[in-house]
Amino acid sequence: MTVRRGSDRRQRWLKVGSWETIPDGDRRVCASCGTPVRSYQYRFHPPESPMFERCVGLAWCSGCRIYSGSMVHVPRERVLVDALASLPRDQRERMERSETGLIDHLDGQFGGDSAPPARRRPDGPVG
Repeated sequence: MTVRRGSDRRQRWLKVGSWETIPDGDRRVCASCGTPVRSYQYRFHPPESPMFERCVGLAWCSGCRIYSGSMVHVPRERVLVDALASLPRDQRERMERSETGLIDHLDGQFGGDSAPPARRRPDGPVG
């Protein structure tokens, strides 16, 4: 896959079905540019739903500005980090309606090689 690269942070995110990554110690990096792959999972269904363990999983490369998203299984007992916990409800809801807006926000939170602040919340849907 050929993707336009560059330092232009305003380049739009491109959703792809799959892309190559390679292991680098305990993380994965983009095979095209060597940038660490970022990922985020969040619950979409309320705890009382039989679908509670079906979550949204996103992965992206900040260097190539590509991302993929899918439904992933996360056990009910696992508490997920809520990277949107500090946002006001209206801003949070707006962000959740746009995959690219959400990824742009998360990518900004991740900064260098670090993960977003570990803010936990009770298992429940985002929102």
